Amino acid sequence: MWENLNNGACISLYNLMKEMQEKCNVNVSVLTKGEGTLTQKCREKGIQVFILKHYPCITEKGIIKKLKGYVKLFINHIIHYRRFLRFILDNNIHFDLIHTNTHASDIGYFISEHFHIHHVVHLREHGMKDNGLDYTLPDSVMREKFKNTDAEIAISHSVYNHYVNERKLCPQDRTRIIYNGIRIYDKYEKVYLSGGRVNFCIAGRIFEGKNQLMAVNACIKLKALKDKFIVHIIGNDTGRYSQELKTLIHSEDIEECVMFMGFREDIDDVLMNMDVGLMLSRCEAFRRVTVEYMMHYMPVIGVNTGATPEIVIDNETGYICRFDDSDMLAELMHKFIMNPELIREMGTKGRERAVKNFSLERNTDEIYKLYQEILSR
Repeated sequence: MWENLNNGACISLYNLMKEMQEKCNVNVSVLTKGEGTLTQKCREKGIQVFILKHYPCITEKGIIKKLKGYVKLFINHIIHYRRFLRFILDNNIHFDLIHTNTHASDIGYFISEHFHIHHVVHLREHGMKDNGLDYTLPDSVMREKFKNTDAEIAISHSVYNHYVNERKLCPQDRTRIIYNGIRIYDKYEKVYLSGGRVNFCIAGRIFEGKNQLMAVNACIKLKALKDKFIVHIIGNDTGRYSQELKTLIHSEDIEECVMFMGFREDIDDVLMNMDVGLMLSRCEAFRRVTVEYMMHYMPVIGVNTGATPEIVIDNETGYICRFDDSDMLAELMHKFIMNPELIREMGTKGRERAVKNFSLERNTDEIYKLYQEILSR
């Protein structure tokens, strides 16, 4: 999960490190648990890489899985983490600040407490409970860990509310909301309705949490108009769920208006030819691709869960739909199909909002200022 650049948290970390190094003259190192595209890209940019085998603080739900999670954390603390401490001491390595990129790892807490190093924790998820996973450590233990950090960064108001107000894990005065940053590309002349039909797309790994089924069900309701639109499903095929979608599409005779594109590394080129983005996930902490849609002059139909309503302004940069309400989704898609001028109008406003609020430069500046505040105390 933390080694490859097909993960939003990993992409955000890499972009932040690169910007910190190039724009802020910060000497950056990264610690990860294995080799992957992240470590490869970091080395290409001259970022020091440390590899340490260890286990994340998350597990599947259930008593047996939870017990196995505790065993793995015990192994972390008596073997893996101590091995890294010895490496730091033997090589006389010094850190001014540790930035833990996800609450699903506790090695940053371990190192900062041992060496009394400043520590910032990036809160990038809603506890992961929506994906059938849970944190191994109970809230009471995490609450004590957060007491020893210098600051927490929540990537949205939704995440802030989850950790500060609902679970009461993080102190309000030390938790700051800083939206993820997306690289803003130069303006270009957007060509809409490529192929004569409205091109909707839903991007992300194909599994239940991303809710591609809601899009398929909306297509079924709109199949009388199937020569006027197409939904592109972009992402890795994960097996059973994907096959169930394809079976449903075939049985409902809507293969003409649903296309599986697989995982695409050239996502920016793909989005240049798309008209409307769909964000239908059960609960997203931020979701980079929502802003990437907007950056590519695309209005977004998003659901009313997680941080999506913070990013998409209803009736201005797109529409907010009730979660899992395929009837409402079909109605909103129908608006764009029958009124294509709305696509350009809302897409332009979405681009303006993305540039103003969700740029990588703004994200880096705000985090760097936080670092400076902490180090000057």
